[in-house]
Amino acid sequence: MGPQPQSRPGPEGVEGVVGRYLNAVRAQSAAAPASYPPPRSKRYPGSPRTPLPWPGPGAPPLTGAGLDRISALLLGYGPRRVETLTSAGLSALTGTPSSGPVFARVLPAWFTLRWSVPSGGAYYPGEIYLAWTGSGELPAGVYHYDHVHHCLELLRAGNPVAELDRLLGPTTNPADRSRRSALLLACRPWKNSGKYRAFGYQLGTIDIGVLLGQLLTSTPAGTVHLAPDPRAADDLLGLDGLVESVYAVIELPTTATVETGTPPARTPPPDPVGLTNDRLALADADPSAVALHRAISAGGDVAVRADPHPPDTGAAAPPPPPTTAPVRLPEVTPLNLVDAAAGRVSASDLAPGLRLGQLADVLAYAGGHRATTTALDTLSRHPLHPSLWCLVNQVDGLPPGAYRYDPRQHLLWPSAGAGPQAPTTNVVDRRMATAGVTVFVVAGGNPPMADLTPTAFRQLHLLTGAVVQLTALACQAVGAAARPIGGFSARDAAEQLGLPHGHTPVVQLLLGAPKPRAGLLAVALTEGTSDG
Repeated sequence: MGPQPQSRPGPEGVEGVVGRYLNAVRAQSAAAPASYPPPRSKRYPGSPRTPLPWPGPGAPPLTGAGLDRISALLLGYGPRRVETLTSAGLSALTGTPSSGPVFARVLPAWFTLRWSVPSGGAYYPGEIYLAWTGSGELPAGVYHYDHVHHCLELLRAGNPVAELDRLLGPTTNPADRSRRSALLLACRPWKNSGKYRAFGYQLGTIDIGVLLGQLLTSTPAGTVHLAPDPRAADDLLGLDGLVESVYAVIELPTTATVETGTPPARTPPPDPVGLTNDRLALADADPSAVALHRAISAGGDVAVRADPHPPDTGAAAPPPPPTTAPVRLPEVTPLNLVDAAAGRVSASDLAPGLRLGQLADVLAYAGGHRATTTALDTLSRHPLHPSLWCLVNQVDGLPPGAYRYDPRQHLLWPSAGAGPQAPTTNVVDRRMATAGVTVFVVAGGNPPMADLTPTAFRQLHLLTGAVVQLTALACQAVGAAARPIGGFSARDAAEQLGLPHGHTPVVQLLLGAPKPRAGLLAVALTEGTSDG
């Protein structure tokens, strides 16, 4: 039997933290949030900087090695606003030749560009760090990724292998030239809270999961860690864990010459700038969100770990299918999700015309039936991995109604819900919500979401974010359009889907045929769920 999702509390005071937080999200009013200085990107002034190569028109292709490899991994989290971009960077992100007349009117300056990682309000709470064992182009050290300028800032020189062993446990690699580096995905949880109140904490975790899903499509040999030791991570990066915390680590096998002799003197990272907004927002943050964050950062709660080969009768088994015959989906089409990231964009409008074959491919890649990397396959087997449910309105070749996707057999089971009418959302026009199909990422099983430990709650939302990104990438690859939204009635959605007790919709994604809006990444996850 594989590992079970943990509902037993860890240290005293952890019990009920998740439930109190969810109650605060449901109860939060629509009152205008507090106003703070605009959120800023984090930087380390004075640190040595290593520019990363840009792809795009006229640039040499990335080779997949050295700095090119690192650049390709990080570019999905690259520059986001027109005023921070060079012409080459803007051209690379939009796919528009910089010499054409269209280039000058791609977007007003305040709009967000094609960005592979959605974030409500374009606040982007994620930060990426690189613990690197060394190569000919990049010396060993710990680096921060400055996503505005697409460069690496050196925080501390020297091989970080000992710190990685402390953070992740000893490596199983033989004592040869094979060593591990790591990408560390950190979240600034209060960067969104001034706008989204309590829900900002949940939203930020999903956003880091989206980034995780994006990076794992490009790391075939990567190993993901969803519960890194918070104290070891803070010590490695010099973080104030209450303001910024590492949520996930992607271990990268690398080949480097291990330094011999006395290790270099350990020096603290330089002081960063850009966190003023976060500290002010933390002072006014919802107490239940702060308590949840403190409980996870304390590291006293048992983590739920993935089983690479779980039994077919695992703890997160789906509910029994209805007596109605399932819909056998078309054979899955091979898709390149890495290439899809360059054009991934949250739709601002949807049209009818979605086909069953397109939906089948999207569900297969997002739901775990067709994993493109070993790490994504491992995530799909995690005991807390969410399920996919659909409210179908207009999909050519599929009757309208409510369905549950079965990733093991690649089937759609008609559910006993009240579909096909999509649930009311206070974010988008109804013609957009009913254009094709609404896919829901659903948490549930035993225990319900409110009974999870704080660490398991975070893991669930990281997994949810990864599913959101895989859905969006698959949509791009099949020529469909997607819009992830967090603002909807969870109670209405559960009723219309026919969800069993204990199952909770976390995010909805609106799918349809695209309408042209070149270059625009609209506001994505928004406002939070409610039971009203």
